[in-house]
Amino acid sequence: MRFTFVILLFLSLGADAQMIIKAHANYVPFASANLLLDQYSGAAGAYSLRKLRTAYTGNAIRVRRSNDNTEQDIGFAGNDLDTASLKTFVGANSGFVTTWYDQSTNARNATQTTAANQPRIINAGTVERIAGEPSIFFDGSNDFFAANGVSGDITGEDKPFSNYSVLNKTNTNTQGNIVSLGRTTDANPFIQVSLNATSQFSYAIRDNAGTQVIRNASGISYSANTNYLFTTITTGTAVSFYINSTDRTPVTNSANVGTLTLNTFTIGVLQRNTLANYYGGYISENIIYASDNSSNRTGIEININSYYGIY
Repeated sequence: MRFTFVILLFLSLGADAQMIIKAHANYVPFASANLLLDQYSGAAGAYSLRKLRTAYTGNAIRVRRSNDNTEQDIGFAGNDLDTASLKTFVGANSGFVTTWYDQSTNARNATQTTAANQPRIINAGTVERIAGEPSIFFDGSNDFFAANGVSGDITGEDKPFSNYSVLNKTNTNTQGNIVSLGRTTDANPFIQVSLNATSQFSYAIRDNAGTQVIRNASGISYSANTNYLFTTITTGTAVSFYINSTDRTPVTNSANVGTLTLNTFTIGVLQRNTLANYYGGYISENIIYASDNSSNRTGIEININSYYGIY
């Protein structure tokens, strides 16, 4: 009887009822109830082991199995990685990711064609996981992905940039780059988001001369073997940094240096004219915006944490 009354009341109010519901602070359209990019569009690149956009019809990853090097695309079961198909394909072997598909509208897939440099998704028949969810494991010595086009959105160090990463760093012996943008022709300039060997977060933007024009100061710590959501947002002249949605922004900033061309984007390593600072540990999700999306930061972090349950 109560259910009938609610329906009748809704019908009697008509458009007014819909207006009231849509005006509610917690209202989210049904189509975008759980998918991040439906609510916060405009990503330059979006890499995850969960589905991020309702309209996305592609796969999550492409996997190579160790016993015969056969490759297969692995999609989603609902909004989650299809681990049943993944385990059926790999069996008791290990599985390595050759492509991490971009779920933004830009199709900037992150790839690794060299078998020895491919991060792992299954270890001897067991799916790699953090926070209970599937994750990609980087060995800290040579694993990484490279993608084209993301750096084209961020053509200079005076441009805004936002990055959200779900990760767990296990290798504390070296500095490890989460993501970087650089230039293959020389050592500078570059943008890097990394975790160093002394359990400190490191963020730097370097100009043509190699000068760190925007960088973090000391005191931003992380713990190894711990699940985190790291958020970095720069306006081009200042940077903000958040660990598990808590503001941790002690930084040193100087004036922007104008437009500089960057032509590489990598996950798991710093790529300039050489490769350095390989990341060791897990990455489950990495989303990049070529914008200062500070106004959406809290909502994006809530969406990510509601899925992974990190903090």
